[in-house]
Amino acid sequence: MKVKFRSKDFASITGVGFGFNNMRPMASSWHYQGRIKHSHWQGTFTCQWDGPEVQWIVQGDERLFALAAALKGKGLKVEVMQDSEEKEV
Repeated sequence: MKVKFRSKDFASITGVGFGFNNMRPMASSWHYQGRIKHSHWQGTFTCQWDGPEVQWIVQGDERLFALAAALKGKGLKVEVMQDSEEKEV
């Protein structure tokens, strides 16, 4: 399962308690990866600047539906992809 979303910056996501941590750089500039560890969900993520926003892709199991709902509650547009199907939450 994948959850895709965009944010205006890194701090608006990493600083609000969603469990995004262990962020480390990848080969390309402004491209990062890390883990998500939260009491209700867990997974891995990659993120990178894409124009004026940061694009996030989170991978994990079905518990990411709770993350998608939390992100949606924060006002972000979220895409949930499972079994090669895209769904908007």
